[in-house]
Amino acid sequence: MPTYDMKDPEGMEHEVLCSIADMEKKKEEGWTMIFKPAKNNLIGHTGDIISHTSQGWNEVLGKIKEAHPLGGIETKY
Repeated sequence: MPTYDMKDPEGMEHEVLCSIADMEKKKEEGWTMIFKPAKNNLIGHTGDIISHTSQGWNEVLGKIKEAHPLGGIETKY
């Protein structure tokens, strides 16, 4: 069964474990849903992207930089 963050008619927040049908009944009784962002999804990436790529990709970037010396491609290989 899923868990829902809900607020009762008096304004108190609860974590409710119930079926979807029971959740719909609570909403008819005046309960409201509370939507919170997931705690672990706030940081998606740290550091620079080049340091996280494979050596093959760095070689491709190096070849592009050699062919286009005035371009702005940054490489760290």
